[in-house]
Amino acid sequence: MSGVDTMQRTQAPSVEDKLKESIYQDEWLLYTTSDEDSDSEIRALDIQRDDVVLSVTGSGCRSLALLIKEPNKLISIDANPYQNFLLELKIAAIRHFKREDCLAFFGITESENRKEMFQQLKEDLSEQAQTFWVRHIEKIDTGFIYLGKHEMFYKKYMGSFLFRFRRKQFKELLECETIEQQRDYYDKNWNNFLWKRAVKLLSQRVFFEKFLGDPSYFNQVKKDFSIGDYLLSRFEHTFKHHLVKDNHFLTFLFCGQYLNEKGLPVYLLEENYDIIKHNLHRVEIVTDRIDPYLASLPAQSIDKYSLSDISGWIPLEEFRSILEDVKRTMSKSGRLCYRNFLAKRTLSEVGIAGLRQDRAMMNELDAADRAFAFSFEVAQKEDTHESVL
Repeated sequence: MSGVDTMQRTQAPSVEDKLKESIYQDEWLLYTTSDEDSDSEIRALDIQRDDVVLSVTGSGCRSLALLIKEPNKLISIDANPYQNFLLELKIAAIRHFKREDCLAFFGITESENRKEMFQQLKEDLSEQAQTFWVRHIEKIDTGFIYLGKHEMFYKKYMGSFLFRFRRKQFKELLECETIEQQRDYYDKNWNNFLWKRAVKLLSQRVFFEKFLGDPSYFNQVKKDFSIGDYLLSRFEHTFKHHLVKDNHFLTFLFCGQYLNEKGLPVYLLEENYDIIKHNLHRVEIVTDRIDPYLASLPAQSIDKYSLSDISGWIPLEEFRSILEDVKRTMSKSGRLCYRNFLAKRTLSEVGIAGLRQDRAMMNELDAADRAFAFSFEVAQKEDTHESVL
């Protein structure tokens, strides 16, 4: 594939039946767009131009956003080959198209010739990715960006329900120009019994398990953890600290689409697009589970790690083993960032000697992250004799 290295590794069987049943039960994507604020990883990792960065692919949005800092190499890894095929497609589109055409190809703006556009870029894809996207050419023709399982779940069950009975109020929130104005509106017109009841109803564990099937929503979450109460507290934080109209995740969650130029994932913002286009050659795509891949790497071979929310997918001992290999493969100036969603895996709980939490950065990201539902663990390498978490 032109400009992008891909590595297809033999897939080890998943140890969790739920993972097989949900993600791999059919040939389609779990994620197609971003439910994260990639600015947080950019701030946390302090990427330098000679760094080698390892990032979990997911929707590809965060991996692409990290190219803003122009690392020497960015390894994007995912055990699900379909997610890597999506990243290949996004890379090819960014390479071939101007930004306005790329937004149209993705499905963010209107287009009547996406199939023809695909023909222009398909030779940039690996053979496996070409085969996958030819089979799903109708998804490309529709505009794939809102069609992942996550995105369809949000549109069908979350956004449509919440927006249906909050349409007028949400449109008025979108008109708020200052955070003070938005806070006042939230307190007076939004934060009432019906809102709280709706969030709790849609946050039942069985609801996520039955209709979404994403193990990170329930697999490692303690039984006594109230998903509804947690999401209500995080919604309140973001409504009172981040303007809705500029928040790509909130506008998609409620409206099922992005609404304006500022409210887009980081890698698609106008000021970032050309930087990313010029650094696409730095990406290496790896299809593998992260644990055997890290185990295969030499010591001190990676500088920065962006692991998304993998802690919510896997048992504690497996996660601890991954972090031990992160520590082993991390350079002396290395940094790690991962997100906690509903499962709260802190470095203190995992107990990895030699990784020191950056609590100031963690607190800063917990307050500033526009995706609002995550908390963060950020760490840097230190001598093992200096600190044991």
